Amino acid sequence: MEIKERILAMVQKRESDLPTLPAVVDNLIRAASDENTTTEALAKIISYDLPMTNRLLRLANSVYYAQKNKVDTVKRAISVIGFDEIIGIALSMGILSSVSGKSGLSLDMKALWIHGIGVATASKQLAKQTNPGIAGKIFVPALLHDMGKIIFSIYFKKEYNEVRQYARENKRPLYFSENHLFKLDHAALSALLMTRWNFPASIILPCRFHHAPESAPIKYRHQALVINIANYLTQKAQLGHSGNPAPVTIKNAPQKIGINESGMMRIIELLKAKEPQIKEFFKITTAVV
Repeated sequence: MEIKERILAMVQKRESDLPTLPAVVDNLIRAASDENTTTEALAKIISYDLPMTNRLLRLANSVYYAQKNKVDTVKRAISVIGFDEIIGIALSMGILSSVSGKSGLSLDMKALWIHGIGVATASKQLAKQTNPGIAGKIFVPALLHDMGKIIFSIYFKKEYNEVRQYARENKRPLYFSENHLFKLDHAALSALLMTRWNFPASIILPCRFHHAPESAPIKYRHQALVINIANYLTQKAQLGHSGNPAPVTIKNAPQKIGINESGMMRIIELLKAKEPQIKEFFKITTAVV
């Protein structure tokens, strides 16, 4: 069986080795899909999971969010962090906890997660500057955009090491090397996983097309372009590591969202300046409570 068929079989099979997400994550996904979800309802869902609650309160009180007054309730944490952002962070923590016991990863998970936080930070800044209407929704797909790499790294370790070697030797980005050897890249795998887990389209589609934003449905094209550029800028800032041998973005991507070279450089400098806060963000969200 070809590697693509093995991957698809694993994702599509009802009973497979894929991690089962914690119950709180299922509830968070439903909350993310329902436009009528209130802050109170979201706070109640999170509060049922004490370790997650503790980590989110620590995060809201961290230097990343720079609050003058102590945040001591989940509801207040939601207002500080942001409604969609807190869903994304909680989802990420749930997904990471479900794979944390897996051994023999072929990727540096710490570096990949720090990279994801950097991309989410850059994406939100880019969105504020180019399309404020999506700024509240971009953090989640940006944070989760490389989820497929985790599955490749855990379940297809030997084959994924070969992909990474091919990328290094040929100076090609990972998504190109994955498609060349697997006929399936990490963005497509992320979308398959998110579909399996009933994520909403607002998260799935920007992730699915972050390496091919012009193929995205019109509604999500700007989000996909923003994540594509943020991915590139985070690599240029040398914040974490995505596994790519060199930064890459699509042709004329900055012009397509309306940002110039100096605007790009400002975001790189912002990421470099925020590196200590982003690393603290990582420590808090991956800590065992």
